[in-house]
Amino acid sequence: MNREKLIDVALKHYSKYGYNGATMRKIADDVGIKPASIYFFYDNKEALFIAAFKKLLDNHLNMMKNTLDQHREKSIDQIFIALLRGIIKHHKEDMAATTAYISLVTAPIPEIKTYLQTHMNTFSEWLNSELSGLLTESFDDINKNDIHKIVQQFNIVGNGLFWGLNVYNDEVLEQQMTIAEHFIYTMINNITTK
Repeated sequence: MNREKLIDVALKHYSKYGYNGATMRKIADDVGIKPASIYFFYDNKEALFIAAFKKLLDNHLNMMKNTLDQHREKSIDQIFIALLRGIIKHHKEDMAATTAYISLVTAPIPEIKTYLQTHMNTFSEWLNSELSGLLTESFDDINKNDIHKIVQQFNIVGNGLFWGLNVYNDEVLEQQMTIAEHFIYTMINNITTK
């Protein structure tokens, strides 16, 4: 048994049963250990779930950073689209974690709310900084107001695609992604034609 296994099982239970329904006993049973063994790694349920959510949120941030690094030399529109596709791919590959993330965001438990807010601020600052830098590098005469608008539009499109994962089937989601790509091309084209 290790921390990773506990965290993975805790997230699966959270996505199925919510915070209150995900008991240490159920988690221990799924891992194949006695409930008391969990306390060797974590002081209490809150500590276990904070670690689980930290992993969940860090994985998303790392995926975005890796996607950006892999596409940094491409055109700005291709980078934006790669990031959007990365969001979809990342969350589709682990729907249990995505379900847990949605539960966390829509009804954060008080013990984790502060950590979630701090992480979301860190993520937003990183994304805004990176996208602003890419836009500045790509367009010499772009102003800060336009940069701000474009980053906000990207965030809205990304959020829409994320929530669409939970509403649309694969075919409709791909149609939504095609619309998002068109929106990105139009947004970037508007910069170049000013």
